[in-house]
Amino acid sequence: MGGFKDKLEGQNIIVVGGSTGIGFGAAAALLDVGARVTIISSSSAKLDAALQRLGSPNAKGVVADVRNEAAFTDTLRSLAPVDHVIFSAVDNIIRGKLEDQNLDEAKHLFGVKFWGAVITGKILLKYDIVRKGGSLTLTSGTAGIKPGKNAAIGGALNGGVLSLTKGLAADLAEKKIRVNTVVPGLVKTPLWDKQGKTPEEQEEIFNKASQTLPVGFVATPEHIAEAYLYAVRADYSTGKLIEIGECGKVNLMNAADVF
Repeated sequence: MGGFKDKLEGQNIIVVGGSTGIGFGAAAALLDVGARVTIISSSSAKLDAALQRLGSPNAKGVVADVRNEAAFTDTLRSLAPVDHVIFSAVDNIIRGKLEDQNLDEAKHLFGVKFWGAVITGKILLKYDIVRKGGSLTLTSGTAGIKPGKNAAIGGALNGGVLSLTKGLAADLAEKKIRVNTVVPGLVKTPLWDKQGKTPEEQEEIFNKASQTLPVGFVATPEHIAEAYLYAVRADYSTGKLIEIGECGKVNLMNAADVF
């Protein structure tokens, strides 16, 4: 045995949704272990900012919208072959009372996070995008396992990704491609800005939640990146839901009276 240190060095990895938040954290970690990373984002401004922050010659970016299946297919085919694909695209967090939800916004988010993952899986099945022995890593959330109050839609969205993981793992096994999903708990990301919370309110939420966590703090994308490194590196893992954070608690955001 050997080669653990350099296992990902020189490998080509696509991170869909890697311009901010959890996806950016994964991209940064992969670069740090020697991989070549291509970030796909629907926003050219966010993509440019991410590449500037990363400051690595091994990072590049492509603008594409996963909701446009034909164009997204062309994008992935133009980047092939690669060793791994990470899918972390998400536009917002769905939280709050069901009766107050804007379902058009919810449908949009399903189009990005759930159907985007489906489209990615379809492309990898139909075309030779990922080399044999490679992987697809999706992103869900603990609301998909234990949604709790005020998380019916978000729980359904994330739960759909969890089920999709098992099916895609079976389908892509014939191409020797592993499929796993990272399931983060509460994480500090820019998505919180879209919840109408000021920085001070966010800090209060995180401080309160920290008191219920065994580790005593709320994760940053850098903490969650460790799970993606595992998913990409672990050759014997497929169809797995990689939970990271919260120790099985029910929807910490609600436990902390966030919504």
